[in-house]
Parts: sequence; structure tokens; C-alpha cells
Amino acid sequence: MPMANRKMKAWLVTWEWSGEHAKRTEKVAAIFNPRSGAERIRDFVEFLYLNEYTLSERMKYARHPQQNPYRAQFGALSGVPWTGQIYCGHNPYLFARLVDEVMVERDAAGKEHLQWKERSKPDISWIQRSSCDE
Repeated sequence: MPMANRKMKAWLVTWEWSGEHAKRTEKVAAIFNPRSGAERIRDFVEFLYLNEYTLSERMKYARHPQQNPYRAQFGALSGVPWTGQIYCGHNPYLFARLVDEVMVERDAAGKEHLQWKERSKPDISWIQRSSCDE
């Protein structure tokens, strides 16, 4: 079986948007090894988003990264930080997450399409709030 057709796990980074004005021609921004650490992927995602800036903006944020208005951030589950999802940007924005069963398919015209299965978010309902939090 060709490597591109084999299902695998991966960090998938996609462009997400709201409204036609922000629509991207290519939804998939990057695919990374699933064993890469979340902090490393967060850095990659921020770098990808920075490449959308003008050259002068890139120079500015290279010199002063803390001034970047769109730093990549981990997601959250009920207010608890969660490294399983990463967001960067506004509209459009980049969304990174671990996915399963990633596979490339070709249509009749030979155009490649990426298929994947989203993972469920972890169930954290078992976490009880302490009396200090109430």
C-alpha cells in the first residue's frame, strides 16, 4: 500500500474561518508527526501564522515576539488548559489538533484530498471542584 494511502495519526493544522471574506483556498496548512510535543507544535503553528504577515511585521515580531497580537494558545476544557488543541490568529485562524486515520485520497481528476477522523475531547467530568473553588 502506498504510504500516502496508509491511515495514520498526526498533528493536523487547518485554516478555519467565519464568512466568505476570510475563506482560504487550501484548508490544510500542515501535517506533523504525532509524537511531536505540543509545545513544539504550538511554536510551528505560530510560525505558520506569522508567515501571513507583511515582511515588516515579521521583522518587528522577530525582534519583539511578545508584541505579536496572535500568539498560539492551547485550548481549554471547562477552563482547564489542554494541550490537545492549539489556536492561532483571528479570522482566518489556524487550528491544530491530534487526529486519527489521516489518509490522502485522489478524486477522478487526480486531485488529492485529505481525510481524517477527529478525536473526541477527553471527559473531565470526573474532576470535582474543591470547596475552595465554590
